[in-house]
Amino acid sequence: MPRRTNSIDSGTMGLLIVVGILWAAGTAIVNALKSPDGWVLVAIVAGVVVLVIMLKAAAKKRKLEYLTSKYGNPTIADYVYHHRVWQGQTAEQLRDSLGEPAARDDKLLKTIKREVWKYNRTGVNRYRLRITLDNDIVTTWDHKN
Repeated sequence: MPRRTNSIDSGTMGLLIVVGILWAAGTAIVNALKSPDGWVLVAIVAGVVVLVIMLKAAAKKRKLEYLTSKYGNPTIADYVYHHRVWQGQTAEQLRDSLGEPAARDDKLLKTIKREVWKYNRTGVNRYRLRITLDNDIVTTWDHKN
């Protein structure tokens, strides 16, 4: 049975919330600039924003350095960091890239160990992403929107 949706979907509601927050922040900044101490408040907020950006950049650099040292290849480290899937990817690289699957199907054929890793559950045995691994190597995947 399909889910019911409200007249305003979640994307529109999120956009309205972001616009409201930006409007409130802009109003607060304009009001703060009218007072003599307003520039101090703006400088503090700007400093916090710059600090957060610098911390995120440092965390990204550390993660990429770790992945490069683990796999010995900066291209693979970049793919894993950006959560990509490719043919020939190992199970360990896939786990580092997308995390543990929500569900897994295992089949043991005559000469091949086949697994289907499932991500992004949408319903009972329904997943947006299914990745097939043969002998712990990615061979195919199916992504549904």
